[in-house]
Amino acid sequence: MKALLLAALIVSPAAQAVEVKCPDVYPAKTLKLAPDASDTEGHGLMKRAHLSYTYIHDGELYSEQTLVPPPRTKVKGGWHTEFGVVPDTDNWLVCVYGGATWGDGSLERWQRLDSKLSSCVLHVKQTRLKHNPQLWNAWAVCK
Repeated sequence: MKALLLAALIVSPAAQAVEVKCPDVYPAKTLKLAPDASDTEGHGLMKRAHLSYTYIHDGELYSEQTLVPPPRTKVKGGWHTEFGVVPDTDNWLVCVYGGATWGDGSLERWQRLDSKLSSCVLHVKQTRLKHNPQLWNAWAVCK
């Protein structure tokens, strides 16, 4: 009986959920830039940036977003949004950094989601601190 119960727990939908998290902060990184006529030895610096937006994307890497997000459901401290994703296609959790407010930002981090998944719930929470009221946490739980 215990073995049957254990097997049922292993194959249950809740046991198959996958969680993918956006890092709260994108770390500072130095870059070696491709040489061009004006700068043969270019160097760049991406400064540390806080999470400022996130979304689920279906399509090719870096392609234009066409998925219209469904309405948000408010929860204490934030919201969540349930997305249906197309199995056996490219689906992504896109984390955006560097914006002054939620919805802004220019630095994107793309995380591929398993192609066998069919739905994701995107969770967003805001942490309110005196020194920085714009700290966000985001993660997707997908099945």
